[in-house]
Amino acid sequence: MLRDLNIETVMDTSKHNLTTQFFTPLLSNSVRYDRGVGFFSSGWLRINGDGMTVFANNGGKARWITSPILDESDWQALQMGDAAREDFTLRMALKRNIALLSEGIQRDVLSALAWMVADEIITFKLAVPQEKLDQGDFHDKFGAFTDAQGNQIAFNGSYNDSIQGTRNFESITIFSSWEPKFSLIVQQITDRFERLWNNAEPNVRVYDLPEAAREQILRLRTGTRP
Repeated sequence: MLRDLNIETVMDTSKHNLTTQFFTPLLSNSVRYDRGVGFFSSGWLRINGDGMTVFANNGGKARWITSPILDESDWQALQMGDAAREDFTLRMALKRNIALLSEGIQRDVLSALAWMVADEIITFKLAVPQEKLDQGDFHDKFGAFTDAQGNQIAFNGSYNDSIQGTRNFESITIFSSWEPKFSLIVQQITDRFERLWNNAEPNVRVYDLPEAAREQILRLRTGTRP
C-alpha cells in the first residue's frame, strides 16, 4: 500500500534518484497512475521499466495527458498501439516482442510502449491550450498515484517524463491523501486531471490519438534535442 511507503515531501534530482526512490516504489504499489506533463518521451518508460512492469502485473491503468510535441518514433509507436486495440494479430505480435516485460522495455521500448497502449495499460491524450491560452503550450507537470485501497499520493513540480528530466536540476513536491494537511491538495490535483481528461477545462482542448492525427496538431521532433 502507498501508506506503507516512506516518501519524502520534497525530492529533487540532485539529492535523489527519482526512478528508484519515487517512481518505482509508487508504481509498484498502485493500480492507477494519472499524469499531466508538458513533455513525454519513451526514454522515461525505459528507465522506469521495473516499476511499470510491477504496475502492469498488478492490473494497473495509467492515463497520460501531454503536449503534442513528440518524437516521431514515439508518435509512431502510439499510433501502432492504438491500431492494435482493433487488430488482434498486431496486438499479439507486439506482445510476443516483449514476452519478458522488464527485459523487453529495456531492449525495445517502442514495442513496449505500443503494447501498453494496445492493452490499455497506458492511455494517452494530447492537450492544446485555446481561448485565453491560445498559442501557448500545455506545460503543466503533475500526477497522482492510487492504490487498491484508495489511498493516493499526488505530486507536482518541474520534472518532465524524459531522460533529460533526470539530467536537469528538477524537483517535485509530494502530498499524501491520508494526511489531513495535504488531503485537499490531493483532491485539487486529481480534480484538475479529471477536468482535463474529460475536456471540461475551458482553456485547454484535449484530443485522443486518432482525433489528434486528424486535426494535425502534432509538432513532431525529428532528431535529438539540441
